[in-house]
Amino acid sequence: MTIGACERFAADPGQRVAEAVLEDMRRDSAARWSATWGERHRVAPRPGEPGLYLALAPMDGITDAVYRRLLTDQFGGRSGISLCVSEFVRVTRDPVPAAVLLRDVPELAHGGHTRAGVPVYVQLLGGDPEPLAETARRAAELGAPGIDLNFGCPAKTVNNHDGGASLLRAPQRIRAIVGRVRDRVPEHIPVTAKVRVGWDSSDGLEEIAVAAASGGAAWLTVHARTRTQLYQPPVRWPDLARARAAIAIPVVANGDLRVPEDLSHCAAQSCCHAFMIGRAAMARPDLFAVIRGARQDRPLPLAELAEILRDYHAAMRDDGLEPGRAVARVKQWLRLAAQLDPRFEPHFHATKIAAAWPPIAAHLDGMADATTT
Repeated sequence: MTIGACERFAADPGQRVAEAVLEDMRRDSAARWSATWGERHRVAPRPGEPGLYLALAPMDGITDAVYRRLLTDQFGGRSGISLCVSEFVRVTRDPVPAAVLLRDVPELAHGGHTRAGVPVYVQLLGGDPEPLAETARRAAELGAPGIDLNFGCPAKTVNNHDGGASLLRAPQRIRAIVGRVRDRVPEHIPVTAKVRVGWDSSDGLEEIAVAAASGGAAWLTVHARTRTQLYQPPVRWPDLARARAAIAIPVVANGDLRVPEDLSHCAAQSCCHAFMIGRAAMARPDLFAVIRGARQDRPLPLAELAEILRDYHAAMRDDGLEPGRAVARVKQWLRLAAQLDPRFEPHFHATKIAAAWPPIAAHLDGMADATTT
């Protein structure tokens, strides 16, 4: 944020940032982005630190420990990922037991890092500050390097039970939850928050951002869609600049970051220089390394995706996942990859009715033998 933006924006959570302030920010941001992009090869461990911050987004039913290990192990552990955030751990009336935390985030037994040494923040979801705070304290004691609070999940089952994006309609509750968790977690462990731009519009984004920051969040990640949009277009990168102007903590941009050029477009519109990438990694698992200039910027070869999916299935089975669920997860990966890259569509359709691994494995062998990429 520019100093001018800080001075000119009155810290009234109900006030919308003036367009003149955003214009000043964007001019300043453009110059700073050039320097950040020039240092993109350097993995920033946190937003605002030297280099480029690229986090792997939490995706329920996808980014489990096996997935996190697989992506961060790439290229000899030089995946380009700054940190991972776990799938959300649901917290209701009672604190989550340590055994459940270790089951859902097994990296806690290894210093809170993946095998490649990438930190894994534990994400908690719920609406009651006390059990959330106690669960966060337990996670920190178990070795969590950071705690992330989910105020953005759009699922009806979550929102109807006082969790996720439902809290966007009550920013004062976001402030209370972040503040209580911050009070219970050791000072050196970051507490962060993930939100959307709003429930059905972005009109209250400044108030949401101020709530998270005033509660003590170290940084705020914003998915650039409303809850009612789910994952439908358009992505609303310009709205994120208003959050950047409203608070002093870093804002991390999330949503539709699919190719390296998207980061520059997003930075120009949002003034954000830190990013979180989720679904795009299903079609381009090497995207983090490509952004950093460590890999050629080209569509992922079919043979590489086939090898990754074979490794993914083997790792899930080794981890104890039963055969049917392991097969379902491989098909899910292909389905999501096909949504972003049409080259994968025929391979998803060829495998989607398979109920067992052998026919899928045979098809992947055919993908690996393909001469076209």
